Amino acid sequence: MKADLEEFDITVIQGDLSEVLPQIDSFHLQGYDLIISRGGTATLLSKHSYLPVIDIQVSGFDILRMLTLVKGFQAPVEMIGFRNVIEGIISGSNLMDMDISYTVIHHQDEVDQALQAAKSKGVKVIVGDNITVKKATGHGMQGVLITSGPESVKAAFTQAKQIYKISQTYKVKNQAFETLLSTMETGYAIVDQEGTVKYANQAFRDLLKLKESQSNLFRSYPYLQKLLVNLGQGITLDHQMMMVDQEGQFALTGDEIPMESDLKVYYLKARPAAQAADADIHFGYSAGLNHTFPPLIMTQAVYSKEKASYTLPMAVYGEEGAGRRLFVLGSLMDHSKTMVEIKIFKSAEASFRALLALISICNEDQILYISGAENLTLTAQEEFAIALEKVAAKTVFSFLEDPVFMLEQTQIDKKLYNFFKKQIVYIAPLHERREDLEEYIRAFLISFNEKYGKQIVGVRPEVIEALHDHSWANNLFELKDVMEQFVQHTSSEYIDTNVLPILYGLQQNQKNKGSLDPELTGLNLNQTLDHIEKDIIQIVLEQEGMNQSHAANRLGINRSTLWRKLKG
Repeated sequence: MKADLEEFDITVIQGDLSEVLPQIDSFHLQGYDLIISRGGTATLLSKHSYLPVIDIQVSGFDILRMLTLVKGFQAPVEMIGFRNVIEGIISGSNLMDMDISYTVIHHQDEVDQALQAAKSKGVKVIVGDNITVKKATGHGMQGVLITSGPESVKAAFTQAKQIYKISQTYKVKNQAFETLLSTMETGYAIVDQEGTVKYANQAFRDLLKLKESQSNLFRSYPYLQKLLVNLGQGITLDHQMMMVDQEGQFALTGDEIPMESDLKVYYLKARPAAQAADADIHFGYSAGLNHTFPPLIMTQAVYSKEKASYTLPMAVYGEEGAGRRLFVLGSLMDHSKTMVEIKIFKSAEASFRALLALISICNEDQILYISGAENLTLTAQEEFAIALEKVAAKTVFSFLEDPVFMLEQTQIDKKLYNFFKKQIVYIAPLHERREDLEEYIRAFLISFNEKYGKQIVGVRPEVIEALHDHSWANNLFELKDVMEQFVQHTSSEYIDTNVLPILYGLQQNQKNKGSLDPELTGLNLNQTLDHIEKDIIQIVLEQEGMNQSHAANRLGINRSTLWRKLKG
């Protein structure tokens, strides 16, 4: 019939049911617009291809021909086939008062069982679609194929032509939208429940480092499968509450797109993690230690304790970069668990409700690692504690300061404190556990060797000594940055003294940063003592990263005095 269908560019491929599935990818890659098929094969194709699938129907002429043929048989007859092939004949036989036995199948694996059942009833002739007729001979029965005549095929191509015209209209619109989205710095993507990327603009692929040929998101980011499950369970991800991947350096918001079919589809919006600073709450998933901090050998202090000796819920506290998160990953996690990391910045009502919804669906295979709980109002903290008591997941709170002190300063609600008070662990700063320093140095060296393709085997004793003498104000974060620069600037087998200017430059910057020299800080001495005092407090606060405890300790006053002087 190809000669009668000149306006179509037709490729004919023969195959029944699952035989066609391996070819679906080639259909997509070769740029076909539509697929025309019949029966169970058409049904199967429609489930596995995003192209429109036109089903060649069994027409009234086909039904009349088939009933006339069947009426002439003296032997028992049964119809077996997919519903979209045999239902017209069933209706026609009822109208003509013909009693024809039939069995509807839904999968090709059901054919043999249906044929065996028909044979046990004494059936000699099987009427059905291609797969049924093929197998009927093997069961010792005659097969009669239900055919679709030329008028049915022409009707399918007429329908295909109409669908093509409609789809072209939408295609032009889609191309316009895709062109617009491709110019945007924000990443956008449409993803289904299996992780298949239905659409992604270039910004999304760049942020998540996805190649053009990569069509599945879960291969690179398996934890995003949990995110999509959360979205399907009603978690709201918007500008107030978003997922942040610190390693990938991107933030995600998104939601489920309502669909009439059973297939769940989601939209995702990605932007650099740095642009997510205005969010109320960040969360993410960790399955174990990542490249932000490599697997470090923990030899001293709390790191040496057995996992079984810790009880959960618990709280950990210590300076920024001291290794609170690392302690949880190294001491409490195993391969069967996932860590849900929650960082709270503000106490907005909408994001707090989304947070409660998120923790309510966490299970016993997850550990909740929560920092910033003190940023919630005391009323919200109490509600948070009540909600956590009902959650199956175990909880670890993370603080910069001693929770006992924070309770005394009414920064922490009493009920929340009681939730974790049985196990509170202090993570000492790096300068208090210098015996661990060389283990960390070796771990970072291995990690950055791999990252930069180096083969550095060690660090000279003089460099080790200089590293021991350093103050490490930013703890492991600072050591990580220093070791990365050392590896980058080393071309020989050992990190030698030629890298020490990097460390000395850092020490000088920290010295200047901690200085109260008017020329360096811009301090105005031509004002009243009260104003000078307030300016000095503000400068020290800024130098201490707005950490009031550190600023108060440096100034030799307590935090309440610091707060009163700032407000005065």
